[in-house]
Amino acid sequence: MKRWIQFFKQKAYEFRWAILSGVLVGTSYIPFPPWALIFCYTPLWLYAVEDSRSVKQSFWAGWVTQFILSLIGFHWIAHTAHEFGQIPWALSIIALLLFCAAMHLYIPVTLAAGTWLRYKFSLSQGQSLFTLAILHALLERVWPVIFDWHLGYTLLWAKIPIYHLADVIGFFGLSAIVLLLNAWVGFIWLKQSYLKTALTHLSLLTLTFAALVGIGHFHGKEWNKFDREVKATVIQANIGNLEKIYAEQGRGYQEVITKKFLELSREALNKHPGTDVLVWPETAFPDYLDQHLLGRKNTLLLTQELSAMNVPLITGAYSKDPKTDETKDSSTYNALFLVDPQGNNLDKPYRKTELLAFGEYLPFSETFPVLLKLLPFVSNFGRGHGPQSMAWNNKNEKVNWGGQICYEGLYPQFTRGLAKAGADILVNVTNDSWFGRTFEPQQHLYMTLARAIEARRPLLRSTNTGISTAILANGEVLQKSPLHQEWYGQFVIKYLKDAPQTVYVQYGYRDWMVLLAALVAIILTGALHARSRRP
Repeated sequence: MKRWIQFFKQKAYEFRWAILSGVLVGTSYIPFPPWALIFCYTPLWLYAVEDSRSVKQSFWAGWVTQFILSLIGFHWIAHTAHEFGQIPWALSIIALLLFCAAMHLYIPVTLAAGTWLRYKFSLSQGQSLFTLAILHALLERVWPVIFDWHLGYTLLWAKIPIYHLADVIGFFGLSAIVLLLNAWVGFIWLKQSYLKTALTHLSLLTLTFAALVGIGHFHGKEWNKFDREVKATVIQANIGNLEKIYAEQGRGYQEVITKKFLELSREALNKHPGTDVLVWPETAFPDYLDQHLLGRKNTLLLTQELSAMNVPLITGAYSKDPKTDETKDSSTYNALFLVDPQGNNLDKPYRKTELLAFGEYLPFSETFPVLLKLLPFVSNFGRGHGPQSMAWNNKNEKVNWGGQICYEGLYPQFTRGLAKAGADILVNVTNDSWFGRTFEPQQHLYMTLARAIEARRPLLRSTNTGISTAILANGEVLQKSPLHQEWYGQFVIKYLKDAPQTVYVQYGYRDWMVLLAALVAIILTGALHARSRRP
């Protein structure tokens, strides 16, 4: 035992800077204040650029950092595994530890690759710091993860006006800026013995950050232009997980859930009689709502009540194609519907495209259907055909709603597709009930709201248990619902009809080319400088 304690003490001391970075990153991400935003990776990178550092040592230092920051920021994985997967807490904690061990390996890979490049091309310590920042920025875009995240989102969370530049370079681009600032802080640290140089760079860094804040502030004001508005009332019924599971499996509760949403909708309309449209969350209506299936019991209950309210509805529900072959069962889809007060589909429903692995589909089952027979308890929803807008005639003018279901709001390319499809307003329907009162609802919220800034389209978010809210194209976040409470609220969604496509939607997502060119330039500069020093 003493030998093991001594071993861990030794490793803790050896990787103390990696441990520090893990804590700094983990406690600077949502929902914490971004107190270490521009220097959280600096201790780790300074460790990696030391002259005696090996590729192996750099990799393990990065692994320690990513393990700690994952444990802090994504502790909710254990809660979700227990709640969603219905597995014991002991196994849920093991699942969390496995997640922390393997999910963000792009961080140690970045350090290993950066150290190898330093030795291969004789890069200086300063050059190596910026190489690490660029490698990190590139790898975090392509590395497969369950829950996409980066430090750019913290700018929106903390209301630092730099986030307004996301309509030019996206939040991935903002993350790259944050990482480069971390490298710059590291460079200043390396130059501390040269006081004049260090102070000069510190002044330049401060001025650069202040300039980004100022430019972002005034750039955001350019989007204070609205010529239309829609009054949307969101219903948050706070349906429990067990009830939703039973309803999905056809074991009852469909009528109970439907009546709960209708009851809250009636209350909401009494309080907000000027409502233009009701919005319910993901799979809020626990049955099919396709035009050819309107004769079902729960659908008739819905349309009878909606007709009395005389208000159209946007809601998550299930969708199914008409059978063309009676010997085959058609797929069920997680969908978003826009229906009139009589339940008639006003446009084709949007069917979810980005499905949740194991929750909504079994990986590789499309290639190997036999897996579905081996694991019949895994849900297997059909897959939609990508971003699409739904048209609604409101007061003799067409409004295009761009639908996102759950974490489709985390994919920048998906919302770019909605903007290109002519969406006037983005609408995200979600069920975050699986995550309890962890960090995830706040993280998921702001990662979704970020899409509104990139595309400069207002976004309305309707959730089962919270957080429901809306954000305008100028970045103004409207009222937020409480967590795990029944709630309803009206949002006045101001928007600009036929708003222009942002630079980011058209070209800005290609900023990775600039980063790649900068990386090549640093490597060539280091290599040529090293060659010039040879005798």
